[in-house]
Amino acid sequence: MKTNDILSKFQSNNSKLETALYKKSLSGDVKNLLLTMLYNITSSYNDYSNIKVNVESKNQFINKIIDIIQKCENIEIVKPSSEEGEEYIKEEITSKVDTYLKTIKVFPTEKAMLFALFKMNDSKMFLDEKYNLLRVSLPEMLNEGRDINNIEIIRDFNAWSWNTLPSEISNIDCNLIYQNLQILLGFEFLENWMKLENQKQLLDKLENELNNKYGKENTKELLDLIYRLSIIVCVQRNKNEKERLSDEKSWDEKELNRLEDKAKLVQELTDTKKKKEKEINKIDKMLNDNVLLAKEFEKRNKKLSEYQKIYNLENLAGTLKKERKKALSEIAECNNLLDSKLYVKRKTELEKNLDMLKEINNGRNKEKYKIKIQKIFLKCIEVNIDNIEKQEEKKQLILLLRIIRYYNFIVFDDNRFIKDVENLQKDIDIVENKILTKLYEIKGLNSITKDLETDIKIIKPVLKTRIMDLANVNITLSVDVNDKIDVKIFDGDVQETEYKVDNLNKVNIKSKKKVKLFIK
Repeated sequence: MKTNDILSKFQSNNSKLETALYKKSLSGDVKNLLLTMLYNITSSYNDYSNIKVNVESKNQFINKIIDIIQKCENIEIVKPSSEEGEEYIKEEITSKVDTYLKTIKVFPTEKAMLFALFKMNDSKMFLDEKYNLLRVSLPEMLNEGRDINNIEIIRDFNAWSWNTLPSEISNIDCNLIYQNLQILLGFEFLENWMKLENQKQLLDKLENELNNKYGKENTKELLDLIYRLSIIVCVQRNKNEKERLSDEKSWDEKELNRLEDKAKLVQELTDTKKKKEKEINKIDKMLNDNVLLAKEFEKRNKKLSEYQKIYNLENLAGTLKKERKKALSEIAECNNLLDSKLYVKRKTELEKNLDMLKEINNGRNKEKYKIKIQKIFLKCIEVNIDNIEKQEEKKQLILLLRIIRYYNFIVFDDNRFIKDVENLQKDIDIVENKILTKLYEIKGLNSITKDLETDIKIIKPVLKTRIMDLANVNITLSVDVNDKIDVKIFDGDVQETEYKVDNLNKVNIKSKKKVKLFIK
């Protein structure tokens, strides 16, 4: 985008922000920080959306920020050198947000400000009790992943470059999984899904969406691994959740042991049924005989302290009805376990839970699971390639090429991006080869040497560069004394990188003329 266009867009957004700030008694420092932040977002957003692809529109993003600012009652700058700032540093935080009072206290950086604003507007994802084992770990992973994603525009982009520092990502694992799901499901679906109020259907809806796009086999394996990884990541830093899941594990183990001895279980269930049936018969007699009900009233009250006493026969009847309902529920539970199909279902459920709960002590599996998730992710991208409709083929393949280039630079751990993980190179190569082959087949890329295999070998290293716009890539070739192809990659007229490719097919290189990567 031209400088004048950027300034025009900024002036429009700046006017909206100034209107939002007009009635707020914020300090000049706060207003200047907000205006500078907005200007830098406006300047960088086209590059950000071009590189990442799976993002909302610039106007949506900026209007969202302005809406949050309008809702804030107060924003204060906290200097890191102040007493309060030193406390923040000790707590390893950059802001404090009170969503009830709608106030923010924040360090004087654009990244800290943007993070705090989104915290103010943060509608957290929750899981119903139905998803007992994951109700803490999965929301923690995805909520934090979304928080990290929200500040990427400020963290990694500055209007002329794209740079990612692993040290600036607060939780690399949460970010990795969030980015995986955002690419596979799209920004809009993931954002709307995380805000769903029907928590009982949340994971079912996620599974259905992935099933429809990538098939049941890929979905089942992908989600199982993500769920396991979420538990590992969570218990490593959440002691309360580790204790809760450890208690769940102990209970499930005891329950499974109980189910294993079928003869003893049948006798236990039969005895329980008889006992509960007697209780129900006794309750029914009391509820139908006021004399028996009065005797029970007197008997219970003798055992109760003054503040626990039952007030009248009507209250006792209500209590008896609740006890009857509970006894019926326990009989139904016994019948379920005596039913062979339901017994097997319950036993299988416990075994499945215990298999998942092994992860609370399996931190060593984290990298293995992360690699497996990426392998399935890349299989899903292959499904996307195969399912592209003919009329959209060129456009969609170019989008996938840009997505894979972005994916290469997602941080995998403290020292590596995805592109640096040796165990993923073969899988990435397969996807890149497939996209590039199809693009050449439909003439979406300029032919460089007239030899498909050689052209693909020449282009693939471009996907490991941080050139802001792949549409600006120009390539020149020459042959060295060892008959290797010397490749120079230009971002417009500026040389970005140089490397050599084996000339195994003995292609004839005629000139050093620049060739544009994409056909206009």
